[in-house]
Amino acid sequence: MDKAFGNKGNPVLSRMSGYEDAYAGEKASFGGIIAKSFYFLALILLGAGAFIYMHSYFRTNGYDALKLARGYFIYGNEMAIFSAVTVITLISSLVAAFLPKTVPLTGSIYCAGMGYAVTFISYTYAAQFQGIIIETLFLTILLVAIMAVLYFTGIVKVTNRFRMIIYTALTATVIASVLFLIINWIFPNSSLVRSLWAIQNGPLGILFAFLGVALGCLLVISDFEAITQTVNNGLSKRYEWTASYGLMISIIYLYLRVLELIARYSRNKD
Repeated sequence: MDKAFGNKGNPVLSRMSGYEDAYAGEKASFGGIIAKSFYFLALILLGAGAFIYMHSYFRTNGYDALKLARGYFIYGNEMAIFSAVTVITLISSLVAAFLPKTVPLTGSIYCAGMGYAVTFISYTYAAQFQGIIIETLFLTILLVAIMAVLYFTGIVKVTNRFRMIIYTALTATVIASVLFLIINWIFPNSSLVRSLWAIQNGPLGILFAFLGVALGCLLVISDFEAITQTVNNGLSKRYEWTASYGLMISIIYLYLRVLELIARYSRNKD
């Protein structure tokens, strides 16, 4: 059992050992994990559909609007809904991380909420960069497919060094993001904040965005390893929920990083 949990690169998957007796009852299968992955994907699409419906409703009913660009508007209650969904999604992800048994419920809330939130974020980017959503979707799908080929053909193997790189990069990314948010909140008009924004919007920002995409790709590969170990080590069928949920987290993260990379590249190209 310890061997099974030596191959993980995701905060949710890293707590799988506390889920239940790994060898109790029906065993996990690739088919079951794929089915649950499609279930979570359907919830993401449902969340995206909810944004599209609500956005159309607010527009049709004449709510106050904030113009973004080129006919793109954010209507009265949309920012409030986005903020509420973001908080609920964050809470559900934390509960899922510390209480893996709740993943069928909390993972569902997370995926539906992220479907709404990511679509909202994508819409704001689309107001600035024409065609960016289609480009991001295509590139994300392509990268996931490439990572699958690299992993399942054995070209890339998940080793202890591989996992160490992921954990180090992910930790550094989280710390840097939190520090930036704190500095931006406390000193919004400082020269330091202006310099940080200038870096993000310059060539160096493109490099950082590219590294973010690379990290997302590594997370996806790590999840493929966790899925393989879940099945090969005969873990309980309940682990299918956690394995598929972890993969969805990484794919969403990768999508957002690709979106950011394309936006920064487009901004510098202009």
